[in-house]
Amino acid sequence: MLDNARKLIEEELKVHGAYASVTKGVSMRPLFKTDRDMVILEAPRGELKKYDVALYRDGTGKYILHRVIAVKEDHYVIRGDNTYVREYVSKDRIIGVLTEFNRAGKHISVENRRYRLYARLWCFIYPIRSIAYRTLRTAKRCARKIIGK
Repeated sequence: MLDNARKLIEEELKVHGAYASVTKGVSMRPLFKTDRDMVILEAPRGELKKYDVALYRDGTGKYILHRVIAVKEDHYVIRGDNTYVREYVSKDRIIGVLTEFNRAGKHISVENRRYRLYARLWCFIYPIRSIAYRTLRTAKRCARKIIGK
């Protein structure tokens, strides 16, 4: 059944050029919250740009919606807004691109000025977020060793 759902996404994009779905997972927080927000994706028209949000299939066949942080000659460097690992995705694995979304009941286009500012700012502060994340992770590890849990 899962394979049928996966085929449905690609079929919808191929036939109708668009696909809408609620979001799952935490990798694109704080932008999207699981089961609250709906994304509208379109089949990509040409090369994606930095800050675009792409839908692609990973090596296991799972669909992932993450942000393009760099465009290379034959691949994209992609990362979720709430993740700290870079993914290197060949351009032929991109299935869709985010064009609009409904977040907490509000309709927002990716052309919206405030959204574009958010995307740039969130990527810009990544080094600070990354350092804070690593520091917190190390502090938790140390606390577990000291406390013994």
